[in-house]
Amino acid sequence: MVGKYGGRCLFVLALLLLTLVQLTAGKAQAASQYNYDCSFCHTMPPLDSATSKKDPNTGAVPGNHAGHATSAVNSCVTCHGSQVSTYPMGHRNKTIELSDGIGYSRKIAAGFVNQTSVPPNPMGTCSTATCHSNGKGTLRATPAWGSAALTVPGGCSACHDVAPSTGNHPTAGTKHGNYYGLGTGSCVKCHTDHSVQAKPFAHATSAGHRAIEVKFAGGGSFAANQCSNVYCHSNGRGTYTPPTWGGTLTCAGCHGDATTNTLSGNHAKHVNNAAFLGTNYGCVECHSSTVSNDTTISSFANHVNQTKDVAGTRVGTPVSGTCSTSYCHSDGKGTMKSVTWTGSTALTCKSCHGADAAPAFTSVAGEPNYTNAGADQPRANSHKNHVASAADCASCHADTTANGTSIKAGGFHTNSTRDVKAGARSFTVVGNTCSAVSCHDGNGIVANVPAVKWGASLGCSGCHGNSSTLTTNAHAAHVSTKGYTCDTCHAATVSGNTFFVNKALHGDATVEVAGASVTTWGGTATKTCATSCHLSATPQWNVPASGACGTCHTALSNTAGGLINSNAHTAHFTAAYGPAFNSTLTTSCSNCHTSNTASTHADGTLQLAGGMNKIGTCSTCHSQSTNWTTGRVTCESCHSTAGGPLSVIGGLTAPDKTIAATAGHGKAGVAQACSACHDNSSAHINGIAGDQKRLLGVLTGAANQECNYCHTNAAKVTGAALNVKVHQATGLGAKCSDCHNAHGTTNSMMVNASINGTAVSFTGNNTFANPAQTGVCQVCHTTTKYFTKAGVPADAHVDSTTNCLDCHAHNPATGLAFVPNGGCDACHGYPPAPRQTISAISFGVQGSWSSARFEDYSGGGGAHILVAHIKKDAKPSEGWANCLPCHKGSDASHARALPIRTHVSSVSVEIDPQYRFSDQALATYTSATLVNGGTNKSGSCFNVSCHFRPSPKWSIER
Repeated sequence: MVGKYGGRCLFVLALLLLTLVQLTAGKAQAASQYNYDCSFCHTMPPLDSATSKKDPNTGAVPGNHAGHATSAVNSCVTCHGSQVSTYPMGHRNKTIELSDGIGYSRKIAAGFVNQTSVPPNPMGTCSTATCHSNGKGTLRATPAWGSAALTVPGGCSACHDVAPSTGNHPTAGTKHGNYYGLGTGSCVKCHTDHSVQAKPFAHATSAGHRAIEVKFAGGGSFAANQCSNVYCHSNGRGTYTPPTWGGTLTCAGCHGDATTNTLSGNHAKHVNNAAFLGTNYGCVECHSSTVSNDTTISSFANHVNQTKDVAGTRVGTPVSGTCSTSYCHSDGKGTMKSVTWTGSTALTCKSCHGADAAPAFTSVAGEPNYTNAGADQPRANSHKNHVASAADCASCHADTTANGTSIKAGGFHTNSTRDVKAGARSFTVVGNTCSAVSCHDGNGIVANVPAVKWGASLGCSGCHGNSSTLTTNAHAAHVSTKGYTCDTCHAATVSGNTFFVNKALHGDATVEVAGASVTTWGGTATKTCATSCHLSATPQWNVPASGACGTCHTALSNTAGGLINSNAHTAHFTAAYGPAFNSTLTTSCSNCHTSNTASTHADGTLQLAGGMNKIGTCSTCHSQSTNWTTGRVTCESCHSTAGGPLSVIGGLTAPDKTIAATAGHGKAGVAQACSACHDNSSAHINGIAGDQKRLLGVLTGAANQECNYCHTNAAKVTGAALNVKVHQATGLGAKCSDCHNAHGTTNSMMVNASINGTAVSFTGNNTFANPAQTGVCQVCHTTTKYFTKAGVPADAHVDSTTNCLDCHAHNPATGLAFVPNGGCDACHGYPPAPRQTISAISFGVQGSWSSARFEDYSGGGGAHILVAHIKKDAKPSEGWANCLPCHKGSDASHARALPIRTHVSSVSVEIDPQYRFSDQALATYTSATLVNGGTNKSGSCFNVSCHFRPSPKWSIER
């Protein structure tokens, strides 16, 4: 205490003792003048200040006494022990006595902190108090003393798990949790609601001394670990199932299941009648507002609400036990058949489907017999033309029935969909449209038969289409590409594209192939064709690739002859460095040759497309001279203008790298060929700009790997070019290429002609900045103190002609390029050392302020080199850690004005408030200002706990 409050406390204590001696000397001691009970000082219970400080006006202190104690002294015993009722006034020993049994964490013996200053934070917690437990023996660490008082219901979880994980309490994923929620509101379903009591937490005082009370809000009882007569454990019709606490119940536990036949009404006909329905209905079919399947509750609010909620996609609207709007009792097209839940009438197919009130025809087997409303109408009906017996139902509804008289197993019968599935007849159905109908296309003979709408009629063109729509097999190559008419190959049947020659050959399930160009036809087994068009080849009709280019001459890799590999074909088709023409497409040949659709295609002469030459200029791609027969071209033949224009391949002009040989890495002194960095055998001609630089494998990977491969290797580069660094970790300046072009520029040192959108003026190492603000540094720097894009500030820094690299190295030993090392010692010592001292001091070695140094301004070092201020082993890498007690403003208040000797007034001192001595004023440093024409003065610290009084002047120089 003396160290905290100084001589003032000693003086007050001495004065108090002297007064007591004077009052008692020579007098007999009598009873106390005042009734010194507990409330004389504390009030009972002590008032809570609700802040971190004592309130001298009311005597309130930080704490939570109001929620724990009453006006009775014995209410203090639980926490402060039984001795509280016999405490004399002399118990004021700077110690707050606390019972060990409550496990209080901040018991301070003979050292209680004066509450008018800064109290402990936190003020401590209890960890073994029974009243802070879950009621089942698990103790809870309390909130810190003085924290906001607990409120209901949120405060319940401070002691109780909400809810406890034992038994069937409503925890996440449990049944009770799903029904009643996970918050404290769920507790009142089975326990007394303490939240409505005057003191909601009063029940905690009996923790461990009573049984846990179970009281159901909705009636029922709990005994022998079982719930009895609880509606939520019943079948909904008055029969209760007493569950055991901690046990489990399935749906069948209360309701029974499909096979017990205990369900009411016609449940059995719906849930256990698959032989008639095709499937058994689950609970969700009629109770979808409550369940999502037979075992999963989807709406817990609807499950135990004492109402039988009937709803489902096919239920409709039940009225008085009658399903009159139920889809599953309809003709499938909107006409509902009324049935009662308790009815016993047996139903057949005709009961729903073939019983229209105004039938268009008599139903044979239950097929719908309503009047056809026409194509695309809800009640379109073509059944009369398709059904002659029950067996015909299976032709179009194969998933639903196999014979038209019984339902197949599965859910297709009453699934709210007209399930059309091909049986004996093959077809495809989309919406109201049938396509690929076997009886419409002659079992596959007629191709491209258009879709047929249900309820509409078909004409001849509806099946066959015309020549322009033929796409099956090789029709497209003959009809669409070459323009052949039908009689070219079917002369025995038709004339041209539209007239029959012999109708007897139409619809006979045989394809007759004959024509002036058809030499032989292999028939439907092989479908091979020998024609004058294909020379000696015999392509197969249903294998279009068999008639590709390679069947007549070697051309593509997907043909029998394989890919042509003469001269430069390989470079264009398969070489990684080439344009990679697709070796399976005839369109690739058209890149250099006339198309196979041209009239000159089969004239026996090699036909090159316009601008293509075997020797000379292939102007479509290569603008410089090439030779088809002499091997691959050089990099320069595409990327340099020395021998002609740049090549244009795949619509993309080759990047111009002409000056690489004279100003880039190919220049004298560096003399690196393209292959020094690039793999001339890797892919790059693909028509996408910049996606593949063809760098050697060792030059790829991490950022700037291609540059670092040489520039970090002393065997490859030396001097200033060795170990160069990038300027920023991210953003502009993080890549070497942001400022340099390895292929050369018109600037010196391969510096880009434009950086950050500004033309750069750079001719040497003393031109990083210039009055025109176009220097390398200036084009990016907009907010720096010196040499910015906006101009050179008036404040002195360095001469504009000075080589910036003298201080801002491109290859610093640590850190990024052009950035001083980043530590505090980059500009001043760490810490600054005083030039004048009373006695000699040493610094600058390990363990003795190794990074300290004299400053270029008087008085700056001051008292930094004191162990009490900065530890002797302080390192610049620790940054502000050693400075913050006196320079709390840290980096935000750091002016960084250079040179320091002319900006001493920028030095700011702000003492951290935690080092104050009293609570009345913050610590202050005085007189640290530079007066124009005067002398900079060094002031004193006051109200700083480490001094207790004004300190000596900071520097003996000032």
